Amino acid sequence: MQMEQHYFIGIKIPFPVAQSLAEQRDSWHLSSHKRLPVAEDLHITLLFLGGDPHGEIQEVAEALEKVGHNPFTVEITGTGYFGKKDRPRVVYASTEENESLNGLQQKIKDILKNFQLSPDNKPFVPHITLANKWMGQELWEGIPELKTGRFEVGEFSLFRIEPTQTPRYIAVQNYKLKDGV
Repeated sequence: MQMEQHYFIGIKIPFPVAQSLAEQRDSWHLSSHKRLPVAEDLHITLLFLGGDPHGEIQEVAEALEKVGHNPFTVEITGTGYFGKKDRPRVVYASTEENESLNGLQQKIKDILKNFQLSPDNKPFVPHITLANKWMGQELWEGIPELKTGRFEVGEFSLFRIEPTQTPRYIAVQNYKLKDGV
C-alpha cells in the first residue's frame, strides 16, 4: 500500500553550515534519540503541511510563487529542546529572533489560508532539528552548546517527505527571494 505523501515548506540550511551542525551533533554521541538527520536534511520548517488529501499540491506550489520577500540573514544562537530537559523529544539549533524570518512564515501562511490543507497551527518557533524521536533513555547532564554561526537565506522550498530515503526531504520547488519586495 502506498503511503500518503507529506509536505512542508522550509529553508534548507546551506551545506557548509549544515555539515558543521551535524558534525558538532555527532561529536555528542547521542544515543538518546532514534533520528539524527543527515546534513542534507537540515532545515528550518516554515510551515508543515502534512498530506494532500484534496490534490492541491500543484496549486500550492504555484501560489507560493506569489510570496514576495527580501533575502535576509539567520543567526544560529545555540541549542534548545522541546519537551523535558532530561528527556527532550527534539534537540535543535536555535536561531535569534528574526523579523524577516517571521514575516516570511506569515506571508506563506496567508497565501495558503484558502486551501483545504491542514497545516500545523502551532506557534512558529524557528529551529533546526538535530535529533528527534526520543527513545526513553535519560540524557546526560544537558545539551552541549553549539558553535554559533550565520547564513544568508536567499530562497525557500516546498519539500516532499520520503521517509525511506536518505536524504528524506526532497525539494519539489524552490522559490528565490528578491531584493526590493
